[in-house]
Amino acid sequence: MFKESRLLLCLLIIALLAAGANSQIYVRASETRSWGVERIHAHCLWDNNDDKILDNGANAGNGTLIVVIDTGLDYYIGQSGKVIHPDLADNVARNITDGGAKFYWDPFAQLIEITPGSYEDIYGHGTHVAGILAAVDNDIGVIGVAPKAYIYVMKLATRHHMEVAAAINNAVSIGARIIVTSITTYYNYAEVETACNSAFAHGLLLFASAGNDNNSTICYPAKYSSVIAVGAINKNDQRWAYSNFGSELEFVAPGVDVNSTYLDESYMELSGTSMACPHVAGAAALIWRSKSDPDYTGGVNNTWNNTSVRAKLRDWALDLGDSGWDMYYGYGLINCWAPNQRPLGDINNDLKVDGRDVSIVQRAYDSYPGHPLWDATADINIDNKVDGRDHAIIQKNFGKVDP
Repeated sequence: MFKESRLLLCLLIIALLAAGANSQIYVRASETRSWGVERIHAHCLWDNNDDKILDNGANAGNGTLIVVIDTGLDYYIGQSGKVIHPDLADNVARNITDGGAKFYWDPFAQLIEITPGSYEDIYGHGTHVAGILAAVDNDIGVIGVAPKAYIYVMKLATRHHMEVAAAINNAVSIGARIIVTSITTYYNYAEVETACNSAFAHGLLLFASAGNDNNSTICYPAKYSSVIAVGAINKNDQRWAYSNFGSELEFVAPGVDVNSTYLDESYMELSGTSMACPHVAGAAALIWRSKSDPDYTGGVNNTWNNTSVRAKLRDWALDLGDSGWDMYYGYGLINCWAPNQRPLGDINNDLKVDGRDVSIVQRAYDSYPGHPLWDATADINIDNKVDGRDHAIIQKNFGKVDP
C-alpha cells in the first residue's frame, strides 16, 4: 500500500520551501520576462530584436504538447464557462477533454477515477509551473520559456503513486511530447517506474524535480534513467542550498525567486527544483520545434525524437562546477540559444553565418549583463560574457548557410 502521507508530506515541504520569506505576490501588470527565461536565453530565440514582442514566425515551442502532472491549474467557472488564468488560457489544450483531467485513486474500489476537464488548482504550485513553461505573450504578467507550447493539465487528487502512473500512461495516449512533474518521493514504486519507462519508449521526454532536501539522493521519479532529473540554481549560477544532488542529476536551471503565474489570476515568486524543472522542459520544446540538425537527427529531413533532443540539451549546457558532468550541476545550466541556431553562429537568424554576426559580437565584445553594450544574442554559449569563445564559434562556422 502506498505511503500517501509520506508523498503528501514531500509535496507540502516543497510548497513550504517554495513559499518562503522572500516570496512576493504580484497582481496584473505590464508583461515582464522572469530572470530564468533571460538566464537561459530563451528570449533570444523568439524575441531576437529584444522589443518585448514575440517575433513573427519565431520558434516558441509552437504546438508542442506538454503534460503538467501537478496540483492543477488556476481557473474559475464564470457565466460563460471555465475562465482560465489569462496568462495561460491561450495555451491550454482545450481541444483535449477541455485541457486536462483529475486523477483520483479510489482506495475502496482499488482503481483510478479520471475526471476530464476538472483540474482546479487550490495550492498554486501547478499553476506556477505551467507559467514558467508557457505563459503567453499578451502584455500582462510574465512570458514563459516556450510561449506557444500547448499545456495539458493532469491534477493528482491525493498524490497516490497509482495516480502518478495513470497520469504518465495517459500522457502517452493523448500524444504528448513532454511530461513535467514536481512529485518527489524517496520510495521506488514499480508502477511508476514501468509507466516512465514505457513513456520514454513511446518517444516522450520526461522531466522531474531532483528534490528540495539538500540530499545526496535524487528523488523518484527523477532518479529513473528514463527521466531527466533537474536541480536548481540561483541568480549567481550557484546551486540552490536545498537542491538535491547525486549521480542521476542531469541538468540545473533557474529555481530561486522565479516569478510566474499563481492563484486568482495573480503572480508569485517561488523557489525550488519544481521551478527549475519547467525551464528545462521548455528548452526541450524549443529544440523539438527547431529545424533538424544532421549531427543529431541523422539527416536534414529527419525529425527530432526524445533521444536526439536529450543529447543536444546535454551538449550545449553551460558547464558549471567541476569540469564536465558533476553530481551538483549535472551537465550544467540549460541553454536555449545555441541549440536552436541554424547554422550555429547565426545570431541574427538570417540563416547564414556571415559578417553581420561577426559585427554583433564585435559590438558587444567584453560586455556582460548590466554593461551598456550587453547583447544576450551575442553570448552564444550563455556564460554571461561576450568573448573569444563566442567569436570562435562564428569563425568555425563562417560561411555556412541553412541547407
